[in-house]
Amino acid sequence: MPNDSMNRFDTSVRRALKVAAVFSIALVLSVSCASVTGKAVSVAVNYGDASSVNYQIDLTRKALEGSDPVEALARAKILKENVADSDPVDGLYADAEAKTAKSFEAAVNAGQWEEAIRLFRSLDALSAAPEGWTLSEVERLRKEDWIKTGNDTLAELDKLREESDTNEPPSPGTVARLMNGTVTVWVDRGIRVENGVGYADRVIGSGFFIDPRGYFVTNYHVIASEVDPKYEGYSRLFIKLQDGRDSRVPAKVIGWDPVMDLALVKTEITPESVFRLGSSGDLSVGARIYAMGSPAGLEKTLTSGIVSAQNRRFISLCDVLQIDAPINHGNSGGPIVDESGLVQAVVFAGIEQYEGLNFAIPVEYLKAILPSLYAGGKVRHPWLAASGRTVTLPGSPDNAGVALVYGLPEGPCERAGIPRGTVITAVNGAAIATIEELQAELLRVSPGTIVRVTGIPEPDAKAKDWFVLLAERPESPASAVIDRDLDYRAMLPVFGLDLARIGSSKRFTVDTVIPGGIADESGFSPLDVVELRDLKVDEEAGTVSVQLYTKRRKNGYLDAYIGLMASLDSPSYF
Repeated sequence: MPNDSMNRFDTSVRRALKVAAVFSIALVLSVSCASVTGKAVSVAVNYGDASSVNYQIDLTRKALEGSDPVEALARAKILKENVADSDPVDGLYADAEAKTAKSFEAAVNAGQWEEAIRLFRSLDALSAAPEGWTLSEVERLRKEDWIKTGNDTLAELDKLREESDTNEPPSPGTVARLMNGTVTVWVDRGIRVENGVGYADRVIGSGFFIDPRGYFVTNYHVIASEVDPKYEGYSRLFIKLQDGRDSRVPAKVIGWDPVMDLALVKTEITPESVFRLGSSGDLSVGARIYAMGSPAGLEKTLTSGIVSAQNRRFISLCDVLQIDAPINHGNSGGPIVDESGLVQAVVFAGIEQYEGLNFAIPVEYLKAILPSLYAGGKVRHPWLAASGRTVTLPGSPDNAGVALVYGLPEGPCERAGIPRGTVITAVNGAAIATIEELQAELLRVSPGTIVRVTGIPEPDAKAKDWFVLLAERPESPASAVIDRDLDYRAMLPVFGLDLARIGSSKRFTVDTVIPGGIADESGFSPLDVVELRDLKVDEEAGTVSVQLYTKRRKNGYLDAYIGLMASLDSPSYF
């Protein structure tokens, strides 16, 4: 955001910060930590103390001797921002910058384009982009490499597709052609024993070819047993084609993304038809769509419907489409197409008890992670190791940014020194008004990249920049919080309950209740007295629960036991 626009924006944000003042409690943030009962506790770095600064210089120098200069560059930048007129710090920063630039050149020469982009973006965030280079130039060279290696699917990701302006269904010929580009995905998981009786354990899904070399897309949950290290049973993946033959063709998972519930699979055949990827950004509520797949294993099934709603936050990192096209078991991973036959979304969920309530992942998210899927392995997403909420301007429907409610000890925000209560308004100069926009901006970059975060640290303060090294987002953010932080502090991001200790006992008072959070919905309010009992994480169910012995103000401070349960992931983490 330009400086003059940012300055005008500051006035509105200051007003919003007064509403969000409950989040502006000062916390001491740090780039080092101590341990209490195995949990991390923040310890402030005193940049006015020579010994503390020298210790940080030593840590940075050790990082510079490692394999990734970006970590050293991020540490050196934090030192440079906090220690003025220091020749050792300035020299260290110059060395880190030079080594990162050299690593960028090496990545370009080796054709390691994703690494080159990560290094370039990190340097560019610090206004130190290699001379003569732009991000567009690096991406152009990457595209040329895709073309040389025959990966036309990636090379044409940014190609605009013409969509039909009619509301007519695809012709029978188009439907027949597209059906030949779909597959039934079978995962044989051996025998499941229940009450002493063995049953065949099968997972059935759908998929669609996107590459004439035999690559197709499906849902992660369909093929999870093939790649999940926690799964210890038998698992064998194969597909059935739509040509009527009762044949099983082996297939291999190439890349997978548990968060987006997408996977790229390869089989050694040449498909009869390949789907083209469209752009669901032009879809609107009421637009006609068509679902293809193998519900209950019934191949060549076509159903139709409309887009019922947009921007449903059914997945923690992205909005999804709600559709009314009939979806059943076996449709998972199948394509949603428009009248032109372009893929607009990927089926991923239906809710059994609510007939007709089905969801699909917009194709933009598939396109965003497709290079990583082709690269192979698990897709890695970045995060700031924080949670927060969108702040709305007082008396206005306009959003002002994202209030930082919580930062993980030793996480990126804490290392960079971003205080709790900061309202984040931009990332790398791109304006941020909502938490959805913040997450979407972070999805553009990879873990291990330095980004410039702009925000208002406290009411009536001017905008400030922090340079943050993004970490890798865990599949279960709440698990990471509980593992690395004290239990009572973890209550804030997990349940929306900010607690203050009473003396040295296990009792706490409620300092703040996050509006709309689980604790708020359960009737908690400030000054309530609580005692934590039995905090449990259930990885298999994807939930965390806690038992609280409480004296709540709204209940006249009568004693009560209350249980709270939350998901291990939620849209509030970023």
